Order: sequence, then C-alpha cells, then structure tokens
Amino acid sequence: MGKGEDTKSMILDKAVQMASIQGLEGLTIGSLADELGMSKSGLFGKFASKENLQIEVLRVGSELFRRNVVYPALKTKPGLSRLKTAFQMWLSWANTDSLPGGCLFLSSSSEFDDRPGVVRDHLKKTQLSWQKTLKQFVQGAKDTLELDANTNVDKMVQEIWGLILGFHFYNRLLEDKNSEKRTKQSFNDLIKRHQNNI
Repeated sequence: MGKGEDTKSMILDKAVQMASIQGLEGLTIGSLADELGMSKSGLFGKFASKENLQIEVLRVGSELFRRNVVYPALKTKPGLSRLKTAFQMWLSWANTDSLPGGCLFLSSSSEFDDRPGVVRDHLKKTQLSWQKTLKQFVQGAKDTLELDANTNVDKMVQEIWGLILGFHFYNRLLEDKNSEKRTKQSFNDLIKRHQNNI
C-alpha cells in the first residue's frame, strides 16, 4: 500500500468514526477536514463529492462488519453454532473502538430509508448482502436438522433483525444495562421454538 493509500485509509477510518456519531448526513468534507487538520481542497481532491465520501465510508464500514461478524461466524461449523456466533458477534460489533457512536448502518438506515439516490442504493445493497448471508446461516441450521424443517427462514431472519434493533435502542438511547442479557435470552427462546426435537 502506497503513501497515498495509507493516507486515504487513515482519513476513512476517522470518517467512519465520525459517521457513527454524527450520521452519514452529518459527515461532510469540511467537517472531516477540520477534524483531521487538513485542507478542504485536499480532501475534495480525494473524494470529489460528499456522496462519494459517504459511499466510501459505507464500503469501509462493510469491511469492518465482515471482519467483526461474518468472518468469525464462517470459522465455526455450519449449523446452529454458526448462527449463534453470528448473532453474538452482531450484538457486540458496534462496541468496537472503530464505532464510538454505535452501529453505522443503523443510523444510516434511518437517515436514508426515504431518500432515493446512490447512497441509499449502496446502503441497501450492503444490508441485502448481510440479509442473504444470515438467511444462509439459518438455512444451514435447517440443513443440519438442528432447526425444524418447517422453520420459515425469512420470518426468523426478520425476528433476529428485530432483536438487534431493539437492543440498540435500549442499550444506547435508554442506557439499559440489562438489555444485552435480555436480548440474548430472547434469541435463545427464538432458537428453542424452532429447534428440532428428534
């Protein structure tokens, strides 16, 4: 990696941190330049537009998510073990030092859900990709006969997603210290309802 790429990587790491706190819309080339002590024109030369900066931040955020959630899950054996690992890592990934403001995608989703454009399109693509992977993990648990054959994969994935969204609300806004414990219990209850009892 050359010096220019090193600099851009450092810039994007800071941008991801800022976006996790301020939201993607609150992140501008000007505010990022101020935070880094760099010239606005220098940063503009690297990204050319606010939209390009936002998309780059989502790209880096996606790689962070893969490293913290997807890859650890893929290292476990297919089936219920992989699904449980994915849930645990998803639950804890927003507490990494790279995301001082919490889940980048959660805040971005509320900002861009009703705003058509290239940023929303990119954000939707990243979330559909994770949804597809999570569906594969649930299907894998059905294939190993650890989940009942009648388990509705789409419904279960939506329920898991709902648990994560609820956790972030209770944990970050309400500062409820028991929210993680309850969320884990709710996930375990969900699994038990669908486990194969053969």
